[in-house]
Amino acid sequence: MISTGATPDADLAAMRGMIRGFQLSVMLGKAAELDLADRIAKGPRLVSELAAEAGVQEIALLRLCRALAGFGVFALDSGGRLSHTARSGWLRRDASPTLHYAARYWTIPGNWSAWGAFGHALNPGGCPFEAVLGQPYFDYLRDHPGEAAILDAFMRHSPDDRHAAVTEVLGLADARLVVDVGGGNGGLLAALLAANPGLSGLLYDRSHVVSGASAVLEAAGVATRCRIESGDFFEVVPTGGDVYILCQILHDWDDGRAGSILRRCRAAMATGARLVVVERILPELGAEGAAADPADFLIDMHMMTVLTGRERTESEYVRLLAQAGFEPLEILATRSPHRVVQARAAPATIADQGPPRRV
Repeated sequence: MISTGATPDADLAAMRGMIRGFQLSVMLGKAAELDLADRIAKGPRLVSELAAEAGVQEIALLRLCRALAGFGVFALDSGGRLSHTARSGWLRRDASPTLHYAARYWTIPGNWSAWGAFGHALNPGGCPFEAVLGQPYFDYLRDHPGEAAILDAFMRHSPDDRHAAVTEVLGLADARLVVDVGGGNGGLLAALLAANPGLSGLLYDRSHVVSGASAVLEAAGVATRCRIESGDFFEVVPTGGDVYILCQILHDWDDGRAGSILRRCRAAMATGARLVVVERILPELGAEGAAADPADFLIDMHMMTVLTGRERTESEYVRLLAQAGFEPLEILATRSPHRVVQARAAPATIADQGPPRRV
């Protein structure tokens, strides 16, 4: 038997909780959808009032609140008044960090349906999302703008404060133009431009993805220093940048497609231009004492469920980069679970540069 260091009773309780975790996910997702945390932000309120505001059945909402309170999410008194606990406070939209959008994203219909068919991922070439929903993930989001908006909000309000964390460690003093390839709504590029007043940016993604980026850039006060271009990074990437960023892009794709994206970037870059890859990095298989956030493995499973992608180890990223014509330079830790892998566009023929420097 594998020892976890806990007592048998504690291990049993933990396993029981994990087995039924999907039920809590649904309950938390519904609480977020109904904005319960925001409705009681100013103080306790009667569940009957909340039910009327939300347009749901009072007794059902009372039972939901009671169940969540049993797990320390909200508190419910004998008079039927709902109030906050430390846990439920993170569900407020204005919490910092906020888990409101995370609770909603993980339970949207597309994700829920795909995870219900997880077994397809274990079959050769199987993709659960495509098996049950009949189309690739990003095409589905294009056709379901409501769910795409929830993903967009989840990425913009990342609980790990990814954009700020990357901005803190990424030196751009020598750069003039940063191209954010697959940059979505522009959240990361906005943070980088705000922190580097002399920098210009180019946001590049498919047209329906960048449609809301102007508002994000305007809100950050950097819209005048950023161009927005639409296109497909599997076909072409804009030229002229000093720094090219791929933030949580490569993990969406298998090695073949990820390599294609990297080669398109390399074709657009002058020799010596810098590539910045922002991703979670898994420990090498069998690595002794390697620190890993269990959430990294859940993200890896999500990539396997909704896409054909994967989280990768350091050696796997180094190999992908070298095969696409890049010299790996260094890997920077951030205060988020994500790391910054920096590489340089190499000449046509390069010698083995060895492993990247870790900072």
